[in-house]
Amino acid sequence: MRNQKQINRISPTRSAALRCQRRGFTLVEMMVAGVLLMTVSMIMVPAIYWVHRERRQTERRQIAIVEVENLMERAVTLPFDEVQQSTVDKFALSESAIRQLPDASLQFKVSNADDVQQMKKIGIQLDWKNDQGIRAMPVRLTSWVCLKEQQ
Repeated sequence: MRNQKQINRISPTRSAALRCQRRGFTLVEMMVAGVLLMTVSMIMVPAIYWVHRERRQTERRQIAIVEVENLMERAVTLPFDEVQQSTVDKFALSESAIRQLPDASLQFKVSNADDVQQMKKIGIQLDWKNDQGIRAMPVRLTSWVCLKEQQ
């Protein structure tokens, strides 16, 4: 029993020395923490930039899809005789689409069906440049219009 009391008992000098040793962070611990923080930031910053760039490209694609849908709706509601290349070439992009799609290019193509008379094919293509100055994948939409039977 006496040996246990002696083991548990620490001299005051030794106790003070132990307290002084673990009072704060060591320089090595601070350097390791700094290296870990730098590594995480080096991974996260490009990932955040990539997500931002992808979101912007997706938004531009959605704008282009809506714009092409609206233009196609205008084209197919024209009377059959007015569905001609010269008529649809007058259609233009909206101001908001022009602002949000850099260097946008809109192309219409109206052609008569070879097999079936009284039908016309309307094709619309919209493309633009992305942030790197490369042409983005275009948005294309095709529709057929036919002469309505008169009753």
